[in-house]
Amino acid sequence: MRAAHRNAVTLAAIALALGSAGCSFTSTCNRDEDTVVISDGLVFGNTYISAPNDAEHRGPFAHFPPARTLVFEHHLPSVPYQIAIWLAFQDHGTLAPAAGNSSLMLRPETAEDDKTIRIKNDTCSEFWVWLQASVPTYSEGQGATAGMDTDPPGTDGSAGAQ
Repeated sequence: MRAAHRNAVTLAAIALALGSAGCSFTSTCNRDEDTVVISDGLVFGNTYISAPNDAEHRGPFAHFPPARTLVFEHHLPSVPYQIAIWLAFQDHGTLAPAAGNSSLMLRPETAEDDKTIRIKNDTCSEFWVWLQASVPTYSEGQGATAGMDTDPPGTDGSAGAQ
């Protein structure tokens, strides 16, 4: 009876060890953090895209495994005000908007970060990412008011002028 009990305990211990070894040894969650800089991409007017994405050309998108930070050098003249992050399961795959911790936007750390966009995959899933960023465009004389006339009609712009 003791031998049967000992064999059952030994067998259970072996099964548990093999099961947990598979999880801890091959799990993508155990991947070391790394950073990859994406210096290419395309700029069209006031919009940056990280890879082609139209009817004729799609991808390749940037590989985005767990724990990876991607740094996109956007080559835009100022800090982008609108950033869209899209994910796929293949380098030329169908894209869907990123959500949750699948692509955390990281805060700028230095003045140089105004020229980059940093995102991190904080999941255990492997993705490919496509990023689009835009800066506002203004017509001459519009400035930061986005088309609104800052001086009331009939004034020369100085305080108190009638």
